[in-house]
Amino acid sequence: MASTRSKPRYESASVFNPDGLPVWADRHRLDGEVAAHEHDFFEIALVTQGRALHIAADGDYTIQPGSAVVVPPNQWHAYGQCEDLVVFDCFVAPELIDSTLSFLDAELPLMQTLHTSSLPLPQRIQLGPRDLSLAIAELYSMSDVSPARRSRIQVVGHLLIYLDILNRAWAADRETHKLVPLHPAVTGAVQLMEEDPGRSWSLADLASATCTERTHLVRLFQRELGVPPIAYLNRLRAQAAARLLVQTDEPIAQIGARLGWEDASYFAQRFKNAYGLSPSAYRKRAVSGESRYHLAEAHLPVSGARFDTRTGN
Repeated sequence: MASTRSKPRYESASVFNPDGLPVWADRHRLDGEVAAHEHDFFEIALVTQGRALHIAADGDYTIQPGSAVVVPPNQWHAYGQCEDLVVFDCFVAPELIDSTLSFLDAELPLMQTLHTSSLPLPQRIQLGPRDLSLAIAELYSMSDVSPARRSRIQVVGHLLIYLDILNRAWAADRETHKLVPLHPAVTGAVQLMEEDPGRSWSLADLASATCTERTHLVRLFQRELGVPPIAYLNRLRAQAAARLLVQTDEPIAQIGARLGWEDASYFAQRFKNAYGLSPSAYRKRAVSGESRYHLAEAHLPVSGARFDTRTGN
């Protein structure tokens, strides 16, 4: 069993206001580098000033005023190259989303996306000036601690308006870049690999499972995802490895073996092809907070490999 890193990790009890409401908003000025960290709640980071790199398992992304990043619970992220960066954070307890606001999956595709994988990636949004102003107003309302304003109904109401603002911008961007639905054989093969990236999948296995001839399956993957099936599997494995390297103290060779790369040298080679660094260098830089530890041209899967750091299953 992997030894999960205990620090830096931020718990709900140390973040939310003492009044017990499961929502909190606050502004932070971030200077320099912020090392990789995780938390047991949703974090929505909205940039109101400055620039930086937001770093997570899916790569490095420049953030600027209007950039919002929705980070799911238990998913690491970091900041690099911060330049006069001010972030208005909103923290939401997962039990609020999963119980009281369970209807959000049906109403907001943004929230549904965060629940479609056991390893969801951060969702990135760019707000225009008008939506940015509206969003900041809701955040200020959520951060108001005066007795007349911190009622549960009011705070949750402001949160819902804020999420709706984010969802509209997120949905509009995806509509602009809307993709044609994948061929059923590609969808089926992708799902199999995401559910068990550590299995020794062969092209023959995937073709048989999707009732597709091997050469045809390769052509479908090349046409719709730009890579053959096994190359896609290697990307999924690299992404799962990145998470394990940052969030656990598990030996590097053991991580590779769990993901189907029994040979440590081959694991290091595959990982470096994806991230531009060896697994050991990636772990060191992520924990220390150094930036630019992803290849700028690396294009990792957008769906996220379903891989449990706690059980290895």
